[in-house]
Amino acid sequence: MESKIIGYRGIANKSRLIVSGHAFEKHKVRDTQAHHGRRRNLKQTLRRFRARPLKWTSIEVRANGKSTKVRTNKHGYFTCELTHDLEMPGWYSYEIYWKRNDRKFQGEFYLSDEHETGVISDIDDTLLVSHSTRIIRKLRLLLFRNAHTRKTIPFLINWHTHLRDLHETEQPKDFFYVSNSEWNLYDFLRDFFALNDLPKGVFFLQTLKKGLRDIVTSGKVNHSHKQNSIDFLMRFYPNKPFILVGDNGQKDMEIYADMAARYGDRIKGVLIRKLPYIKNEKRTKRYRQRIESFNIPFITFH
Repeated sequence: MESKIIGYRGIANKSRLIVSGHAFEKHKVRDTQAHHGRRRNLKQTLRRFRARPLKWTSIEVRANGKSTKVRTNKHGYFTCELTHDLEMPGWYSYEIYWKRNDRKFQGEFYLSDEHETGVISDIDDTLLVSHSTRIIRKLRLLLFRNAHTRKTIPFLINWHTHLRDLHETEQPKDFFYVSNSEWNLYDFLRDFFALNDLPKGVFFLQTLKKGLRDIVTSGKVNHSHKQNSIDFLMRFYPNKPFILVGDNGQKDMEIYADMAARYGDRIKGVLIRKLPYIKNEKRTKRYRQRIESFNIPFITFH
C-alpha cells in the first residue's frame, strides 16, 4: 500500500485561508517523462482513476502558526478554514500532519490582493487542447498522452495579449482555473502548467472519480460546478475585479452572461476562444450582445 495525502493549492483573502485535499489508502501515480510511450501513459491514467481514497480519517492542517483538525469525507476529501495575519500577497506553504503514520505532507496557498484583478479561466480547449466535445479524440488524449506530450492551444499568445489589454497592458498576477476535469487529474494539470510556463494558479476541479468506467465520463459538463466555483470566488473576494475566460464549445458563455448580470461592476472583460470545429456564430453573437449590455468588453480569439 502507498498511502498519502495530497494537499491542493489553497486560497486566502485578508483574513481567511481555505485549503483542501485528498487522503489516499492507495495511490501509485508516478512522475511522467516526455519519452514515456502510450502503454506507460495508459498505466498512469488507470492508476489515477483507481486510486483508493481513505474515508473518515482525521488529519491536522497547520499554516502560519495556526492549526485545525478535520476529517475526510466518503470520497477521502477534506477542506478546512483557518485565520491568518499575513499581509504580503503571494504563495505560502502549509503542512498536513497525519497522526495515523506520523507523516507530514506539504501544500501551498495563495494570498491574493483584495483589489488586484484576477483571472478566472477555463482549461480544456481554452488553454489545453482536449477536444472536450469529441469523445473519441478526448479519450485518446486522456489515455495515451501525458503532461509532456499534451499541447496548448495553437495561438496561446492571443490569450496572453488579450489579458494584458483588458488589464491595462499588464499581465494579471492572480489566476484561478475552474475546470470540469476531476481531482484525479490534479497532478497532470499542475505539471502541464509548469512545463508550458502557464501562469501558476489555484485549481477548482470536480469530485474525485473512482473506477475505470468513470474514465469515459471524465470532464463531463457540470453547469453547477463552474457556476458555483465562480460565485464562491466572487463572494470570497468581495472587492476584487475579474476577467472571465472560456470557449464557445460548452456552457462558458451562458455562465459568464449570468455572472455579468449579477456582478457586472466587477467584471473587467469576457474572453472567449472560438473553437475551429464549433459553428455557432448566432449563439456567440447573442451572448456578446447580452454581456456588452452591461458595459463589459466581450473579446473572441482563436
